[in-house]
Amino acid sequence: MCDTIYFKRNGRSYFGKNSDRSPNEAHLMIREPAKDYQSGEMLKTTYITIQQIAHTYECVLLKPNWIWGAEMGWNEWGLNIGNEALFSLVKRGQYEGLIGMDLIRLALERCKTAKEALQLIIESIKVYGQVGNCGYDKKFYYDNAFMIADKNDGFLLETAGRNWAYRKVYESATISNCYSLSKNYDYCARGFSGDFKKRFQNNLFTRVAGAEKRKAMTASIIVQDGEPFSLLLEALQSHENEKISINKSSTSSVCMHAGNLFGDQTTGSYFGEIGKLYFVSGSSFPCMSVFKPVTQKANILPTDEKVALDYWLKREILHRHIMCGNIDQIKFLIAVQSLQDKIFKMVANAKTDAELEKVSKDSFDLEQKLVDNFLELGKGNPLHLKKGGMYFKSYWNKKNKELLDAYKI
Repeated sequence: MCDTIYFKRNGRSYFGKNSDRSPNEAHLMIREPAKDYQSGEMLKTTYITIQQIAHTYECVLLKPNWIWGAEMGWNEWGLNIGNEALFSLVKRGQYEGLIGMDLIRLALERCKTAKEALQLIIESIKVYGQVGNCGYDKKFYYDNAFMIADKNDGFLLETAGRNWAYRKVYESATISNCYSLSKNYDYCARGFSGDFKKRFQNNLFTRVAGAEKRKAMTASIIVQDGEPFSLLLEALQSHENEKISINKSSTSSVCMHAGNLFGDQTTGSYFGEIGKLYFVSGSSFPCMSVFKPVTQKANILPTDEKVALDYWLKREILHRHIMCGNIDQIKFLIAVQSLQDKIFKMVANAKTDAELEKVSKDSFDLEQKLVDNFLELGKGNPLHLKKGGMYFKSYWNKKNKELLDAYKI
């Protein structure tokens, strides 16, 4: 489950995405440097090995810790890509191929523009298919939609097995875990014609995912008047209704909270102006996260996955303490909002790239101090829920134990 946003305003292009995964599936923020390779070298993706290319571009990957690919990210040329799980009627092949997250990373490492990325993903699907379990602690297979954008162009690509259709996005588009392209596509795979959504969408799975509600929610927010960063933040933090809290689950919220029979948890988020400045959470619960600014070069982000894992885990433990009532939620949210406002002001006052780099570092330092201070308040308390419905508490108490065991905390 995920939600992705793209829109243009006053000659500038904006992008944002929530990554919804299993609650204990660590979400890493890493900077992958540009690299050169020898002729004949091979590349091991999540499930299959393919030919490596001579040079890969530097990119920022926001990814599950166990998968080679990425849920979302950008590269040194300002190319941004995010994907959505689509539930299609296509039968799975009895072989392994690339998964949607592998396709994102391949495109970010190998392409300069949205047009190039669009064609690479289409060609890769033709050759390798999109097959493989994408679930962290369960079997979870799906096809993919991709939002692909640079400063000039945006494309919406939807797939069903080796079938595909796409259209160019001129002003704005949001996507979720539902098909958006019926007959309103520009091009489709050879041999297909007609209504793409009607032909391939599994309506039952799509309805259970609450995808149409989430898609409508983000679409309604980004067309409003307002500062683009504020609109993106509002969209990614939005809930189905005001009753949704950290102790209540909702698959129909863009800021997704796990805890029922279906659905996942938003484990990481980012948004920004393409090619200039981005904001990353590095944590679950967008509604309780501080989004820190990251410049296009992303010097503040680690290249080591162990460092990235420790970063996410610290914030995850903090959020679990708040869910369990070990830390006062209201005081924490007030501190988060105060720091977020301060960060936005610092960004607005920065006039040069050097100043933005300093604001980025200062923001990460301030958020780290906030996290450390509140973690100290929860220290020594068990991760055991006291609020919420019976199933919700049982679900999260089990997840808490599994989290501590899996990462040896």
